[in-house]
Amino acid sequence: MQEMSELYGTISNLELLHKRTQQTTTHEKLIDARRKLRDLITRRHHRSLQYSKSFFYTHANKGGKYLARLLKGDTPQTRVHKLRLAGGKTSQFPEDIASEFQRYYQQLYNLATQTEQESGISKAELTRTFLQDN
Repeated sequence: MQEMSELYGTISNLELLHKRTQQTTTHEKLIDARRKLRDLITRRHHRSLQYSKSFFYTHANKGGKYLARLLKGDTPQTRVHKLRLAGGKTSQFPEDIASEFQRYYQQLYNLATQTEQESGISKAELTRTFLQDN
């Protein structure tokens, strides 16, 4: 990890130097440092890939913690941690979130009662006419 951070620092310094001087030797050093970093990342990647392959091979058909974790999968998030209220303000308090859900669903499902009051026809009357027509 230290080698990687040193290479990042070297590359950063060489980039700044190359922007200022525009020398070909600096550019060549920069390309060489980037190549070393790429090779280091590739080696680490291959090492971790080899480890994963061997781990899968040794634990492939055996029951245990690894297989249980694979079969379990991710559980979906079922909690609302933060919610934007009607005024545009966000709240993380459970009381505010609950009241906002209550307000939203009251508004959503009270549409039928509003039209019933406006038209003056009851739900029973609407149901009866619907059944007679169909």
